[in-house]
Amino acid sequence: MSAIFPRPSKTIAFTCGDPAGVGPRGALASLRAGALPAGVTPVLVGEASVWRRAGWRPSDGPIRDTSLGLPAPRAGRPTPAGGRISAASFEEALRLVARGLAGGVVTAPISKTSWSQAGYPWRDHTERLADFAGKPDAQMVLGVPSRGLWCAIATRHIALKGVPRALNARAIAACAETLGEALRQLGKRKPRIALCALNPHAGEHGLIGTEEQELLAPLAARLDIDGPLPADSAWRLHVEGAYDGLVCLYHDQALIPLKALGGLAGVNWTVGIPFVRTSPAHGTAYEAAAAGRTDPAAAIESARLAARLLS
Repeated sequence: MSAIFPRPSKTIAFTCGDPAGVGPRGALASLRAGALPAGVTPVLVGEASVWRRAGWRPSDGPIRDTSLGLPAPRAGRPTPAGGRISAASFEEALRLVARGLAGGVVTAPISKTSWSQAGYPWRDHTERLADFAGKPDAQMVLGVPSRGLWCAIATRHIALKGVPRALNARAIAACAETLGEALRQLGKRKPRIALCALNPHAGEHGLIGTEEQELLAPLAARLDIDGPLPADSAWRLHVEGAYDGLVCLYHDQALIPLKALGGLAGVNWTVGIPFVRTSPAHGTAYEAAAAGRTDPAAAIESARLAARLLS
């Protein structure tokens, strides 16, 4: 059963993510870059020690302290303490949404290893969000908003060898429908969507794989979307404007082109839940955090997109 959420506020909750990564500094940098328009306010959720170490100033917005009493872990590696801090920040942000005190959440990158070490039972944000909202079909849509690049992925964090077995018509159809809904929210009245093939050359008529003939082509016809197209050609056509978005079948089929084309400006947007949630599409960047480097491009895009969707 779906949860009932109060009327959205114009406040966005920013989680700190893994405190040993670049997330806290990225969030602060996005606010200082003016990512939020007038009328949309931030609240920074997490241990106050983490935000202060990241350079928090009162002008950045109020801190919602999770009060675990933990110091900010040393930058550069996953730890159980880091997992506890990032999980507490995320859970508190969700409580703010449930109480109507925030209308959206911008999550900073987390470490799945830290979450596991801390005993947090969820593997990633999307799994937890789907359960929290009572929306098991919630999906992540990935994109580079500034370049108009968007895609959704039919499978998430699984080993590549498990992808063919994991693909099924229901998951791919849900993915296509979610991507269409996202594109309509962005103003595309009739989104042009293409389905990527699984095998090179779209299987070459069955010579190098049969998934296209047996599953993907009939499904694309039923969904009234183009494809299956060879993934390399699908991305080229998307960049050239022939499509508004792509349905990809596995993680790297989406993330490699997105990062090659958009650098570190990619965002992850959870669609199908009754509130806004966005996040940078990169990870914790432990090495950069340890070296004191932060590229806030994705954090800025994530905050801008959240504010746009909230308006």
